[in-house]
Amino acid sequence: MDLINKEFYRTNVTLRITALWAFSEAFMGGILHGLKIPFAGLVLAFIASVCMTLIALGESNKGAVLKATLLVIAVKFILSPHTPPMAYVAVLIEGLAGELLFMNRRIVKPAAFILTLFCQLYSAFQHLLILTLVFGKGLWQSIDIFLNKITQSFVKDAVHYSLYIILIYLTCYLIAGIAGGFLNIHIINRVRSGNQANLLLQQLNDLPPVQDTFPEAAKKRKRFTVFFGALMVVMLVLSYLPFFSSSFSKYAIAELLIRGIIILLVWNYFITPLLRMQLQKWVARYKEKNNNSLQQVIALLPGIRVILQQSWQLSQQPTQWQRFKSFINNTVLLIVHHEQ
Repeated sequence: MDLINKEFYRTNVTLRITALWAFSEAFMGGILHGLKIPFAGLVLAFIASVCMTLIALGESNKGAVLKATLLVIAVKFILSPHTPPMAYVAVLIEGLAGELLFMNRRIVKPAAFILTLFCQLYSAFQHLLILTLVFGKGLWQSIDIFLNKITQSFVKDAVHYSLYIILIYLTCYLIAGIAGGFLNIHIINRVRSGNQANLLLQQLNDLPPVQDTFPEAAKKRKRFTVFFGALMVVMLVLSYLPFFSSSFSKYAIAELLIRGIIILLVWNYFITPLLRMQLQKWVARYKEKNNNSLQQVIALLPGIRVILQQSWQLSQQPTQWQRFKSFINNTVLLIVHHEQ
C-alpha cells in the first residue's frame, strides 16, 4: 500500500491536528453514518476533545486551542457552508472550554478527562434544549400522559416517564464521557511514550492495495427532532381513539405540532439565513488575516482522509469498541508522527 505523502509530515504538527479536527467536523459524521457506526455524535465530540488535548500537549502558548477552534470553524464553513449555525456554536463552546481547561499545562490529564466529559454532556444537553425549545414543556407532559395511559393497568400511580427517559439518555452520555476521558488519557500516554508510528507505517506497507474503504459522506439528519416530531403525529392519531380520548387531548398535541412547525419555519427561513450571513462576513474577514493557515489546513485534508482510511484497515479487532480504540490510537500516532 502507498504510504502517506512525505510532504504531509513536513507541515506543523498542530496544523495536522487542526486538520483532523476540521475533517471530523466537516465530513466525519457522514462517513461514520456510511460505515453504519452508531452514535456518531458521541464519536465527533470525542474526536474534538482529543484534538484539543493534543494541541495543548504540543503547544505551550496560551490561546493555541482557541486559535485552532476559530480555524476549524472557518474551514468548516468554507467546506460545509450549509451546516446549521448551532453546529458552529457547539464547536466554539467546546473550544472555549478547552482553552480554559488547558490554561495550566501541568494538569493536562485531568483537564483532558474533564473536557471529554464536558463535550459529551454538552452534546446531550444541546439536543434536549433544542427539543424543549421546538415543542415546549408540553412535549414531556404529553409523553408522560401517553405512557401512563398505556401502563395504567399494572401501574396505579402516575409516573414521570419523561424524567426517566432524560436521565437514562444523560447517563448514556455520562458513561461515554467517562470512558472517553480514560481513553483520552491513554492516548496522551501513548503519544508521550515515544514515536510508535514507524511500526504502524511498516504494517501499512505490508497491506495489499485496496480501494477507498470510506463511503461518500452521507447527509446527516436531525434524528432527534424528526423522531419526536413523528412521535407527536402518532400521539395525535391515537388521541382520536376512544381508549385515549378521555385523558389525552388531541388539541394539546396539535398545539405542540403547530408550535414545532412554526418555530422550525422561523428558524430555517429567517434566523438561520441571518446567522449564516453574519458568519460568512466573519469568515471573509478571518480569511484575509489567516489565509495561509486556512490554505495549509485545507491542503492537509486529503492526507487526513488517507490516514483515517489506513488506520481503519489496521484496526481489525474482535469487538467494535476495541476497533474504535485501535482506530483512534492509530490515527493519532500517524498524525503526530515526525518524519525521520
